[in-house]
Amino acid sequence: MRKWLKKARQEHGLTMKQMADELHISESYYCSIENGYRQRDMDISLAAKISETLKISMKQILKFEQANRTTKQVQ
Repeated sequence: MRKWLKKARQEHGLTMKQMADELHISESYYCSIENGYRQRDMDISLAAKISETLKISMKQILKFEQANRTTKQVQ
């Protein structure tokens, strides 16, 4: 699960549907991304769209994603 993504989305007052619309993807696909089932290695174009939408630097997104991978490897 990408807790960082959920937290950032909620801090911006966006629903999953609104976030999906901003990213030009379906709500179910976005939900799968946030829950970690899709885009396990997030592609750069998606990361860039998230960065723009949530006003998070690409550098910070990469840190979040690295921490997420490290946590999954430990489990």
